[in-house]
Amino acid sequence: MEFEEFLSKFKLGETVLVEYSAYSRPELFFYNLVTYSKLPIVVDDLMDTLREYYIRLKLSGVDTTIINNIKVIKTGGSHKVGDVLGKLDLGKYIMDIGEYTKILEKAGRPPFLNPVLGLHKLFLLGNVLENMKLLKMVSDYVGNESRVAFYFVNRDAVASHSPPTLAMLEEICTSILSIEGERIVVKKSVNEEILDEKFPLLKP
Repeated sequence: MEFEEFLSKFKLGETVLVEYSAYSRPELFFYNLVTYSKLPIVVDDLMDTLREYYIRLKLSGVDTTIINNIKVIKTGGSHKVGDVLGKLDLGKYIMDIGEYTKILEKAGRPPFLNPVLGLHKLFLLGNVLENMKLLKMVSDYVGNESRVAFYFVNRDAVASHSPPTLAMLEEICTSILSIEGERIVVKKSVNEEILDEKFPLLKP
């Protein structure tokens, strides 16, 4: 199965959890997404995670021009990468949905493919109540057919900080992908056609 066909298996309204470890390269899967998506891209960049991906790609010799042109909504952080439509303050670790919606309108007409980078950083900052609010926010967007969301999360960081938070996040998401070495493993999916399948990470 080609990567474009693989992407087509995720339906509008899905919330896909992309889990990785400190030893894996989530930036490669992110690059695959923005390269092969047939939907316009809007990135949620939490606390400069996009810059981390951008720098690692650039240092490995990848042409990062496509990232320079993608639309970005920043939450926290200070480094501008991509076409930044607006920036949200972290506040009590939960973004202002009304303000977010106003910024998103600048991206054009939905649906979008929506990579969300660095969600684990918010979980590490929050206490139990704040993390429950964050999980509720993620849950509220499941089924929203204006997007297909891919939440990139350092699994080890969340698992060591708050195992219940990780378990609830995994329950909420409609699909779970695990980056393992040079491949993507489908751990959970509402589409049984791809459940337990393994796909290679494409080298740019």
